[in-house]
Amino acid sequence: MQPNQLTQVMELSTDQEQALLQQAAAVVAGTVTHCRPVEIPLGELQDKTVSGAFVSLKRQRQLRSCCGSFGQPLPLGQALQQAAVRAAKDDPRFPPVSPSELAHLDLEVWLLSGLETVPEQGADRIDAVVVGQHGLQIRADGRSGLLLPGVPLDHGWDAEEFLNQTCIKAGLPPTAWKDSGTTLLRFQGISCAASFTELVDLAPEKQAKTILGPREFAQYLQYIQSTVDALLKGQVPSYYCDAVSDTNLQGVALLLSRTGTDEELILSKWALKQTFPMQSTVFSLCQQLAQIISRLNLKSGEFQIKLVLASDPAMHGTLAQNDLLDFDFQQRSLLLIDGQKNVWSHDRDQDTPNLLEAAQQALSCEQPETVQVLSLAVQTTTSRFQIVNRPRAELGTEIRPAGVAGTFYPADPARMTAQLGELFHDQVDAQPWAAAMVPHAGWKYSGKIAARVLNRIQLPSTIIVIGPKHTREGVDWAVAPHQAWQLPGGNLNSDRALAQKLAEQIPGLELDAAAHRSEHAIEVELPLIQRLAPDAKVIGIVIGSGNLPRCEEFAAGLARVIQEMPEPPLLLISSDMNHFATDKENRRLDELALEKMRSLDPEGLLETVREHHISMCGVLPAVIVMKTLQKMGKLNQIEQVGYATSGDVTGDSSRVVGYAGLLIN
Repeated sequence: MQPNQLTQVMELSTDQEQALLQQAAAVVAGTVTHCRPVEIPLGELQDKTVSGAFVSLKRQRQLRSCCGSFGQPLPLGQALQQAAVRAAKDDPRFPPVSPSELAHLDLEVWLLSGLETVPEQGADRIDAVVVGQHGLQIRADGRSGLLLPGVPLDHGWDAEEFLNQTCIKAGLPPTAWKDSGTTLLRFQGISCAASFTELVDLAPEKQAKTILGPREFAQYLQYIQSTVDALLKGQVPSYYCDAVSDTNLQGVALLLSRTGTDEELILSKWALKQTFPMQSTVFSLCQQLAQIISRLNLKSGEFQIKLVLASDPAMHGTLAQNDLLDFDFQQRSLLLIDGQKNVWSHDRDQDTPNLLEAAQQALSCEQPETVQVLSLAVQTTTSRFQIVNRPRAELGTEIRPAGVAGTFYPADPARMTAQLGELFHDQVDAQPWAAAMVPHAGWKYSGKIAARVLNRIQLPSTIIVIGPKHTREGVDWAVAPHQAWQLPGGNLNSDRALAQKLAEQIPGLELDAAAHRSEHAIEVELPLIQRLAPDAKVIGIVIGSGNLPRCEEFAAGLARVIQEMPEPPLLLISSDMNHFATDKENRRLDELALEKMRSLDPEGLLETVREHHISMCGVLPAVIVMKTLQKMGKLNQIEQVGYATSGDVTGDSSRVVGYAGLLIN
């Protein structure tokens, strides 16, 4: 591709670049602080037509916001104004920018031109993309994703990874750019950047504006106490405090403390990307609090209620890389978020490092790089609070009810028995194997492969099935605490004592029924096991997030437990392979992962899956099992028993899932 095939890229003088940056910064600052921005003259650029403009904000080289438009010609001044306003408050991925963040931001302006369709197809598209020169836009299946020319440079991507990431941005499979039905467009752009403090005179930060005045806050707290008292007495309370103006918040908490004790119960609500009305939210919390007080049988004077109001969220990076140098712990609170776990804390008597350390300990985070660090401005009469929210492990019932019978496999016992007879039609000479991998899709798609694998194994008295966690329910790493699994053909036993021992020996693993309540990765395999070994005991474990060090810890604990058992269990990996590429591409990606497994390389498996964006849902269970056998000196060979895709059943090769069966010794 020659440069003259594209529309001529605009050139800017140094003075023009400075004017663009100052105008964008003024609009961002004005939007964030709700002040009318000072207009910077753009001269001849004001009405010059551009194909697109984006404003990007970064904090410590981490993206804070990026918004703009592309494809519809607009006057540059109008396009820049719209992009800057949206970057300040409307990026759907992040909360609005806080005034407290402005001094820490870097600003970048992109002007785009030369949008054209890439004519090349398939792998030839890699050579059609010049990293550092082109931006990309992908369109397919009603989805669209765009990445600016500077993005691959920021992340060190080559052209192929740039294409992958543009698909991911669009919510498409990473290699969808290879498909003939995917439209790939490229464009060019020019950019200019500077730190915010170089562009705008920021007034020194004043004391944070309180949500309510001191008198209003006191009146509102008195209203809350009287409302709770009225509810406790069965009286009709006032639903609204007339003495206080309603406002929108992003955080609120009611703290109930018993008089003369350190006991505290907290009800809270917070949101980062939108606000909620204070008065109706607080009244709802008052109703919940009154019910709790009634259950605790507390009398008037035996408890005290404290109020926390919060607003103005700000982002500070991650636990592994954060920017808290100027964090005002007197006026702001910390919020750490790790998936479904979070901790919201405030302590005026602790400096920032100690406050952060205490919050981190309360969160019990295993991977600091995944934990978001944010802050909220708070107004409260209490000097400290810590609100921890995380899934609580549940012991559940003694028998785990069938959760996916009738969807992944038949719920009718007769139909299930008949289908099992078809799956296990062949008679084979079973042998001892240390581990195996089977798929967990509906039997229609993957049952033959799973049955073929299990039929080859002399099943021991104990089987530990480790699969991925597909639901948001329960804790991240969960071993089923039940004594038995309910199935249409009768119960299959588990081993509660062994499950308890595993939880004790493996860091981060918890006994939890909630994570298994509607999980299919374990259950789909159970009737197959029951057919071959009805007296076996099956322990089920599901794994959520993780990395290689955590897998190593898991494997070390699992190996210790196994070495103390009188008979080694079968370790059964429950995993499907790549999801939702074309049949040809799916097979290519799956072979990359399977080759690493056949070569007995768990580290290489994890690296390959992540480097090539292979959506093998059970990759962590596979790494854990391979690492466990490695530590026990039992990882010697892997035999591939079968491979198929859903397209083999449906006949549709455009969007498939892969399934593989492996035997491991």
